[in-house]
Amino acid sequence: MKIRAKIEESLINRKKYKKTHPYSILRHLKISVILILLSVLQQVLYRPQNIIAIIGSLGFNALYVIVILFYYLSTYGNLKYYIDDNGVFIREGVFFHRSYYMGYDKIHTIVFYRDWLSSLFGAEKVSLDTLAGFRRKFDIEGYVSRRSARSFREAIHRDHTVQDYYRSHVGSLILMSVFWANPITGLIFVVPVIDNISKIIGKEAANNMVKNSIHAQWAYYIRFISPAAATLIAVILLSWVISMLLCLLRHFGLCTYRLNDYIVIVRGFISHSMTYTKLREISSVNIDQSLFMKLLRLKSCSVSVVGSGKMQGDRGLIIAAEKSEELYPKMTMLTGFDYQEIKTLSVAKRSIWAYIYLPLLTLSLPVGLLILRCFLVKLQATILLLATISFLVIVWWLLFRIFAYKKSHIGFNRQTMIICCFNHLMLRKYYIPFKNIQKIEIDQSLFQRRSGKCNVKVYLFFEKRAVCRIKQVYKKDFLAMLKEQNRLVYASKNGLSIK
Repeated sequence: MKIRAKIEESLINRKKYKKTHPYSILRHLKISVILILLSVLQQVLYRPQNIIAIIGSLGFNALYVIVILFYYLSTYGNLKYYIDDNGVFIREGVFFHRSYYMGYDKIHTIVFYRDWLSSLFGAEKVSLDTLAGFRRKFDIEGYVSRRSARSFREAIHRDHTVQDYYRSHVGSLILMSVFWANPITGLIFVVPVIDNISKIIGKEAANNMVKNSIHAQWAYYIRFISPAAATLIAVILLSWVISMLLCLLRHFGLCTYRLNDYIVIVRGFISHSMTYTKLREISSVNIDQSLFMKLLRLKSCSVSVVGSGKMQGDRGLIIAAEKSEELYPKMTMLTGFDYQEIKTLSVAKRSIWAYIYLPLLTLSLPVGLLILRCFLVKLQATILLLATISFLVIVWWLLFRIFAYKKSHIGFNRQTMIICCFNHLMLRKYYIPFKNIQKIEIDQSLFQRRSGKCNVKVYLFFEKRAVCRIKQVYKKDFLAMLKEQNRLVYASKNGLSIK
């Protein structure tokens, strides 16, 4: 009833409603520009033969463009907003009008975003999200003037003060862009394989004995292997450089600070974004470390929040590559999450096989190549190279799994459950508030029942339905830890002290 009353009150004050920025029309036209260009290309390439066909073709294309423009102009004219001290009121619809209200206390994430094109028109996109929103898009999105966006931010800052502040160094961002998510792993192993194979094939193809022993058509295609390999290597290198630069530009100038109840993330060089998230709505705080970052003793920190999974790229990063002794205090300073663990449960001893059996099984690939080398004498150099590179990749994978086996564990403190596990080639440590744990799943195989071990999955609330999975822990010890954790949570809620 209160929401209905507020909506009715907002309808009375229609004069206070404002239209979104005219850039919204251009944004919609960017989506349909391909369809409009196809219509124009049809007119150019069709080449009608008579005057009736010309008039008909022009009339259809013109009607199509007019309909698109009319729809977007109507959408822009009928989308209005009004902001007061209680929340945001929206009116929208072309044929069917609707009005709805979103209170400030229900808004979990606010994102201000602008790129170079919207900046030219003085526009800025504002996105608002709640728990009850869509999975793939924000509840409310719209372009407003930069002055209105600034007023909105000032209204948020008015009742809050900046408490803690962190700004990343350029060197940390460069290291993170190079080594984050192991983009350089493929660069180290894939490029040498392609380069050496093309050289070996080109060298063997120049041999008259080899040339005479293969079909003439294959001999013709072999001549193009070296140029094609060089082109492919150039494309891979260029793609890696572009992805590294995009990551660097996306997080350039990363600045994170606390604003009483909010954590604010500011980043971007060409495109600039400001994300406001309520601290109590953080689904988890994540500490990431790849094997390359382990060698450099670096870690990065991010938060999983409602809305961050709906933006392009990773928008949850709060701390770039830092050493552990610097990262954990900054994490506590910004999020309020305690990183100390009261109790931990490590992976069961002598369970390393569950972590390394897959890499060990794939060692059959280089072994098989070495056996094949004995039968294909003319391709010995190529097969030896493939066996060597595949062996190095598997050894790298094996080393990471051993690293994950030693570091994986489950723990807890007064605020969070802590799960350290591996995801692909990344070791991730989750700090999950107790209230955000949706489900805990324990599964056992026939062999695990005999040994008393189990695998644990913890589900937390997030758009991507994040799952933390850790293997080979003792079920009895885990259940005992859960009981102790529940006792601690109960005592914290009731103000009791536990020795």
